[in-house]
Amino acid sequence: MSDDPNQATPPQPEELQAQTGATETPADADVPKAVGATSASGDAAKDGDKSPLRPRSATYRPSHKATFVGIGVVVGILAINAGAITYFINTQDSANQAVNREDVTLSAETLGGLGVSRNPVGTKGTQLTIGPDTQFNGEVVVGGDVRVQGGLKLSKSFTAPEGSFTTLKAGKASLSSLNVNGDATVNNLISRKDLTIAGSSRLQGPVTITALTSITNNLNVSGNLAIGGVLSAKNFQANTLTSTATLKIGGHIITGGSGPGISKGGGVSGVATVNGNGNDASGTVNITLGVGASASGTLASVEFSNAYSGTPRVLVTPFNGGLGNFYVTRNTTGFTVHTTSTLGAGSYGFDYFVVQ
Repeated sequence: MSDDPNQATPPQPEELQAQTGATETPADADVPKAVGATSASGDAAKDGDKSPLRPRSATYRPSHKATFVGIGVVVGILAINAGAITYFINTQDSANQAVNREDVTLSAETLGGLGVSRNPVGTKGTQLTIGPDTQFNGEVVVGGDVRVQGGLKLSKSFTAPEGSFTTLKAGKASLSSLNVNGDATVNNLISRKDLTIAGSSRLQGPVTITALTSITNNLNVSGNLAIGGVLSAKNFQANTLTSTATLKIGGHIITGGSGPGISKGGGVSGVATVNGNGNDASGTVNITLGVGASASGTLASVEFSNAYSGTPRVLVTPFNGGLGNFYVTRNTTGFTVHTTSTLGAGSYGFDYFVVQ
């Protein structure tokens, strides 16, 4: 050591201490210790404190309870967000539905912006062309005509106050009123109520009527009419009536038709007249012989207005004294009455009835 008073005093030597297991922090290591002084950790070791000091660089580890609480909070926040989003979406859908039910007007500019095809249709304005698979959830009201170029398929019923169809094909149709101006082809027609036909009706196939049918006007049947039950008619007219079984008539038989030609026979001489009335089926012939007249041989001839297809059967019944010994000759065009007796002046006659 120098004795110069101006020379700086050298620092005291540092006393080194043995390490007791405590770890000095970097901050403690940078602070110089005085000579003879001991560190805090050394003093604690000397005082018998055996708890080690925790380093400042150790990692914090939360407990299990804190972990579960944190997860619960996160789940709750997510649930609240999901509920808010769902409520917002439902609100938007309700608003859209409310808007869709209102009237919407699309101008030409709007249609152009949407890329919709616009073609003039007369003076009607703009034509709206929609693509396939278009669905209208609400009611659609069309103020004008609707033309469908393709097929029209309906999942439910079709209701219209009146309709005009060129050709209508329907598997099952219920019509309260049907007016057909042209031809109609029906495979199976069931009428629950009245069926009124104003014009002519032609039924080419079999017709089966199970209930009472009332016809207030004329019914013309050009073909065959087969009736399996009872036919009741107030007035019945037929050009030809054929019955393959027993024909039972409960009332009178009144024949009609054009009158036949009646002429005097060659066996009548003198002042005499022969006349009559009736038709081809039945009638009466009157023979009047004047004073001095007589009759023997052919008395009278009857010529049918319409010839029979075969030789008919003629039934003659004399009246007013008879015709003596008489007989009848006949053919398809008429018949003649003869007598082998001689008839004097007087009135004679006979009734006839002809069937084939």
